Amino acid sequence: MSPEKSKFDDLINRTTEAFSASSQGAGEQAAPDAPRLVNHRQSVYRVPLAMVRPDRFQARYILPYALREGFYQGARDWRQTLELWQAMAETDPLIRRELDELTALGDSLHDVGQIKPVTGQVIQQDGRDLFMLLTGERRFWATAIRALAQPSREDPTVLALLDNAPSLEKQIMENMAYKELTPVGKARAAARMVLEANGLKPQPGADESEFFTQVTDLRLSEETRALLQKVLGLERTYYGRLMRFFELPPELLEIADRAEMPERVLRELMAYDPKYWQPAVLYYAEHPGRSYLDMHAYLEKLVGRSKERAVRLPTDPATRHGRAIRKALAAFHEVPQDDKAGAIADALLSETRKEDQPALLANLEALRDALRIRVQNQ
Repeated sequence: MSPEKSKFDDLINRTTEAFSASSQGAGEQAAPDAPRLVNHRQSVYRVPLAMVRPDRFQARYILPYALREGFYQGARDWRQTLELWQAMAETDPLIRRELDELTALGDSLHDVGQIKPVTGQVIQQDGRDLFMLLTGERRFWATAIRALAQPSREDPTVLALLDNAPSLEKQIMENMAYKELTPVGKARAAARMVLEANGLKPQPGADESEFFTQVTDLRLSEETRALLQKVLGLERTYYGRLMRFFELPPELLEIADRAEMPERVLRELMAYDPKYWQPAVLYYAEHPGRSYLDMHAYLEKLVGRSKERAVRLPTDPATRHGRAIRKALAAFHEVPQDDKAGAIADALLSETRKEDQPALLANLEALRDALRIRVQNQ
């Protein structure tokens, strides 16, 4: 038995015995009808970082693509992986941003303590026990960054909760609780749900890209469609658009996710020949926030179809603002809130005085009527 396995087994036994003893002692002293603490076998443990393996098939990318294989296959430990990660951050602003966020989280965990445990299960892989992380990968890496920066004689650990009933839905909801999933993250979450609904679960050592691309051979049942709607709010049409993203090479998917590339921008670049996908993704990653029109103009230039724009005549301020409204409505689906119309309505009213709101509403209704007439006459 390895020292790590023995240490973890002893830790579980000691914690369980202490928990049982304290529960029995409290029960002997309490009145028969007093509330009791019930042991549901969900005690919190300190798990060494060396034992932890995050789920590499979860929705959100955290570890860069170039480092994933070596870490998840055990060729590099968390220290070696972090050193390479930090070296990559010196030349990649998106990776630097991610590491800065994790560093700040690690400092916070050190100052106030890890209030929320990570969750997972103890599994055996290659003859040794591992703690397979279900939720809390950011807390794991944040703790690792802190431990690497300020070494200690004690083995660094994370507080963990043994989850005897893990579910993919819980993992996805945890990912979304931190921050809205990017379109790539939604694609991975949706594909994982559909694959598991069809009995296809990732196996140890499985190729990450090959696992997700299996979804293209599966039909979407009504039960799975309802589940996608419940957990991710995905309609069938939007699901189909997201699944197309798996045509991108995995290294480009990771960059698109890290740059938080909108779904409309991704669809724009994928309408072109695959040989243009890499420069297009890198073009967006240089300045996240570029619109699909920017992407279209860039790709048209790549394929040699760009044209000089004709000089436009000056327009009145109201017309120019009208074109800005058109852009905002074209990006309606990119609003992160579920109540997209409500979110835009709040934005309109936030800068409007109460006495001016009736006029704003009247103008919008007049605009709606004018649009309807023009659409009908086309």
